[in-house]
Amino acid sequence: MAYRITLFLLALVLFSACSDSASSSTDGDLERAESSDQADTDADPDAVEDDGDKDEAPADGDADLDSSDADEAEAEEEEAPPVIVFSITKDSHSIVLTPDASPSETRMAEKLRETLNAVLDADVPLLNEMPTDGTKAVVIGQGDAARALGVDPAAEELGGQGYAIRTVDGHLVIAGTPQAGTMYGVIRFLEDVVGVHWYAPEVTHVPESERIDVPEADRIVRPAFEWRHTSYNWPGKDDEFLANMGDNNGSKDGESEFGVEEEHDGRAHSYFNFISPDEYFDEHPEYFSEIGGVRIREETQLCLTNPDVLDIVTEKMLQRMADKPHVRQHNFSQMDHYNACDCEHCRAINEQYKTQGGTQFWFVNQLAERTSQVYPDKLIGTLAYMYTEEPPVGLEMHPNAAVWLCHMFPSCDMHPIATCPHNADYKRRAESWAAITDHLYIWHYIVDFMHYYNPFPNFRAMAADMRFYRNIGVEGIYLQGMGHGGGGGEWSLLRPYMGMHLLWNPDRNAKTLRRDWLQGYYGDAWGPLEDYIEMLHDKVEDDDIHLHLYSNPASGHLPDEVMEQANLLFDQAEAAVESDEELLERVRVARMPLQYAATFPRTGYRIANGQIEWQSEIAPFSVMNAFINRMEDHGFTTVREVAGDINSLTMLYMMIVASPTIETIDNGKLKVEVVPLLGGRALRIIHLASGKCVTAYNVKENLYFPFAGGLEDRTGELFRYYGWVEPAEVTERRGDAITLTKTSLDGWRLTRTMRLLPGEAVMEVTTEMTNPGDSAMEGRLRSHLELNLGDLRSTRMAFTKTSGGQVDQNMETVIENFREGQHFYDEDIPNGEWRFSGSKGLSVTQRFHTEELDFTWVYSYPETMEEVELELWSKRTTLEPGESIRIRQEIEITAE
Repeated sequence: MAYRITLFLLALVLFSACSDSASSSTDGDLERAESSDQADTDADPDAVEDDGDKDEAPADGDADLDSSDADEAEAEEEEAPPVIVFSITKDSHSIVLTPDASPSETRMAEKLRETLNAVLDADVPLLNEMPTDGTKAVVIGQGDAARALGVDPAAEELGGQGYAIRTVDGHLVIAGTPQAGTMYGVIRFLEDVVGVHWYAPEVTHVPESERIDVPEADRIVRPAFEWRHTSYNWPGKDDEFLANMGDNNGSKDGESEFGVEEEHDGRAHSYFNFISPDEYFDEHPEYFSEIGGVRIREETQLCLTNPDVLDIVTEKMLQRMADKPHVRQHNFSQMDHYNACDCEHCRAINEQYKTQGGTQFWFVNQLAERTSQVYPDKLIGTLAYMYTEEPPVGLEMHPNAAVWLCHMFPSCDMHPIATCPHNADYKRRAESWAAITDHLYIWHYIVDFMHYYNPFPNFRAMAADMRFYRNIGVEGIYLQGMGHGGGGGEWSLLRPYMGMHLLWNPDRNAKTLRRDWLQGYYGDAWGPLEDYIEMLHDKVEDDDIHLHLYSNPASGHLPDEVMEQANLLFDQAEAAVESDEELLERVRVARMPLQYAATFPRTGYRIANGQIEWQSEIAPFSVMNAFINRMEDHGFTTVREVAGDINSLTMLYMMIVASPTIETIDNGKLKVEVVPLLGGRALRIIHLASGKCVTAYNVKENLYFPFAGGLEDRTGELFRYYGWVEPAEVTERRGDAITLTKTSLDGWRLTRTMRLLPGEAVMEVTTEMTNPGDSAMEGRLRSHLELNLGDLRSTRMAFTKTSGGQVDQNMETVIENFREGQHFYDEDIPNGEWRFSGSKGLSVTQRFHTEELDFTWVYSYPETMEEVELELWSKRTTLEPGESIRIRQEIEITAE
């Protein structure tokens, strides 16, 4: 049983997205309130449109003192040399700190002094007034000294985090907002002019020099985004390191020595903070989703058109605002599943605004209007995620509403939002949201949540995407990455470093930024590592390969020739630092994704000799063992967002190298190939007269590859389902029939019998779900069938409804409904069968007993997989010990 449980857990990652991924990536921190001090939240709302980084003469690779104008591709040409106006030497300058400095300004003045002393081998004075001994000054903070040099920026120029930087007659002034701006000004000066780099929490580079050349400067600098955060763990990080990176998520106020932060009262999936089924459903089922005419408790949402719901939420929201006076933004958004209410009133509003999220945005507007009467400066945040991604038509968001748009699967992470066809829908949504909301936030995923160690070449796209967001006026961005304790994963120090620097200024030359980090962190090994990164980026660009936040190593970017060249480059990198154990180990950690990919079936499989044979060689266990040992040595804990511990990894490897065997049943009309080890699925259903297979299989882009394809059984609800991957045991078989049995992770015994009818191209299937325990269990049974009948859009679906109505359509509507496809409830359920036909010249008729079902569901998402997926759902049922429910069906294949 432990073996089966471990195997099942490997595939659970899809069940998480905004909520689950935030929860596991931030150590269960999803609903932890994190916001800014009121001084910061009152910042000029136009700040995101004024980076200020474009008006200054450039200086050595500096973002703040640099006017690099990178286009959608990375700028690679040499930058113009800076105009140097003076140099800071050992005895040339004093530091002058305004007498009424804030804690962060005081800390930054001390940090500047410590750094200059280290760089110049000096003892730089720290004063509260201009020096009288003839030395020049580096003035920190607004005040008399700054004003005497002509620097007196207006509050509206600085916003909440901006600073003025000016060179005046050999003096330098860095004068920003006391709560954060001056701090960021000093940090950027140290990094971009002095040459200090905080590559990782325990890896800092401080140069040694006789002088520091200061380029000409006279401008206001403000961050491109007012709120900036990544969930990467950065092992060893502290508040100072995060301030250096510009991450301002948290609860610190203006009295903190590391600057004011912005706290949020939740960011996602918060309906039940206000009205939960446990508290309200028994007495008020009308507060929750109506699906197919029935109010549901499991995986439910709220009925947002119920007036009581608005009253209750308003009262509780006002109380939360009163309890957290320092928090500017409070979240109200759907739970992390589907099942939006489909009652008459909710459906009417969704139809009016042409989005399934219509009721949520309509509701949030009313909520914001009510709360703004009491707290005019506070925002109601809500998600544009899954079924609420689509912006409403004909509805503008209330000025006190903030919308968080999520860059969801299958949006592409390898190519820019602005130009990639796979991002076209997302680009349209983002631009539409920017037009109808004053406060647009982005939840942008920058990691592969299913495979943290999958080589994931998204650096070029990430740089272009931050420019896109800046250009449409986004206010804040959450770069969600790998937040698990212990760190690990692919480029888990480089990726957040680049991301946070780009959030401050998206116009930085991203290639220069990346190269500097590689040189600083890997020493002489940097060259081959940069070549490796460039090779993978070229591969996905040249071959038009699109990866997303749930891609696997079989997505096409890691064929054998790429893996061979990658290993040669890593051999070169290791040889370059073989005499330095610390650098050598860093390179070997960077190589771990190649080891991980080598143990995965990267190029799919073929079916031969009664088994699944992987197309490319799977690395020997010694490679897997080396990977695991390095994880343990460094305290890395997981390889995926959910259920990715070392034991799960080992079990997955053992399954793959086992080359799963195939059990075949054949009656001369149909041949069905069953794979017990892969959930007992009927992987291929082949029409023998035509020689064509009607089921989808070997779809490497499938989220669950290789645990995908064919006919399988599932237990449970939409996002928490079981039974489809646990290995099954063949308990009976003959030439035209087979029976398999297994125990699902949620405790049900599943028995499926597949029998081919004599002389017919028909398979009869009966699945029973039995309670094997000694107490009652509640659940439901689902049949899941994946078809490929040819061209997806022209594939047709036809059936007669139980009400007598007719359905005859292609897949256009199903595709346009994205992840939700089409559900058929109550009188709309097919009356005993539905038929699907396509360009292969074959049709599939699936027959069933309507009385056994709650509803049927068809979806084709994403469209690029060319699959039609069919589900039959039994009613949710409580079974006493030994009791069973079943789904009976027939699958008939006919030639058109």
